[in-house]
Amino acid sequence: MNWQNSEWWFPTAFSSPQWFWLLLLLPIIAFYQRRLRRQDAIVYSSVALFGEHVKTWRQYLLFIPPLCLHLALICLIACLARPQIESTGTRQDREGIAIQMLVDVSSSMDMDIQTPDGPMTRMEVAKKVMEQFVIGDGDSLSGRPDDTIGVVSFARYSDSICPMTLGHDALVHIIRELTINDRPNEDGTAYGDATALAAAQLKQQDREDGAMKSKVILLLTDGENNCGTQMPLQAASMAKEWGIRIYTISLQETAKPKMIQTDAGKFFRPDTRSESDRVLEKMASSTGGVFRTAHDMDSLQSVYKEINTLEKTKLEEVDYIEYDEAFTFYALSALLLLLVRYALSSTILRISP
Repeated sequence: MNWQNSEWWFPTAFSSPQWFWLLLLLPIIAFYQRRLRRQDAIVYSSVALFGEHVKTWRQYLLFIPPLCLHLALICLIACLARPQIESTGTRQDREGIAIQMLVDVSSSMDMDIQTPDGPMTRMEVAKKVMEQFVIGDGDSLSGRPDDTIGVVSFARYSDSICPMTLGHDALVHIIRELTINDRPNEDGTAYGDATALAAAQLKQQDREDGAMKSKVILLLTDGENNCGTQMPLQAASMAKEWGIRIYTISLQETAKPKMIQTDAGKFFRPDTRSESDRVLEKMASSTGGVFRTAHDMDSLQSVYKEINTLEKTKLEEVDYIEYDEAFTFYALSALLLLLVRYALSSTILRISP
């Protein structure tokens, strides 16, 4: 709140200034009061006989009660005009992004990949990097505090394990509890179904919260789509129709693929493309996203850093003006003036009938 240009009692604007027309009635009220006092006067033949008469201090102060009444009326009229204090300021409006994070939990995610701390399973690495993407790593990943994020896991079947939420502490806890699906009859990779499920949930989020300008799916998998009812490219077509971008990430074997350089950093691409990689790349390119591969923890972190750079939260500075009601001073002044008038008229300035 900016108080530099006005005191708390001095208004900078009046919301209903038309009430000040009532001030024109004050001279009429004063004239009417004067006529009443003249009617109550004693008729006398000549005032010359009172030439030696000296006014008392009470007579000199008789103007105070009528003055208090008029000042109180002025204050009450000012209250009716709704005095307000104008304050200006600037706020930042943040437009978050709706993100669905899709993670493969099939049995192949139990394979080890290299990390700075030694070999870890693909599942553990994926969980760690996803957590850093959500809440930040204190370095190049700043977190996504303004984004609505959900998580969908998939093997043979897709499962929405966390609905779209801004409660990122609970979201991170759910990510940490992710486990590989080791039931043989539920093993497989159905990222086509998972993409369709995530796209439908983002579309539903649109209906509930209004049209979102940016909706994103992050798909992490280490295999090809080998089960499910929705083909990956069909799911991508559905996402494109609903204005959803898909970023696809393929976890490769431990053999180091070819390095490529982009504006956002260095990334890896295998020398030979598998059919799954071609499908994932088509899913991403058809919706305006990107396809990346990773073979260890560092390369996977670099992919999420790139996506974090591409999908920025939109910030907008908005100048605003606020008006705070400032009638308290005038209301209290009117009350005090009326009390003073009543006290004086009932005591030392009382006029006997």
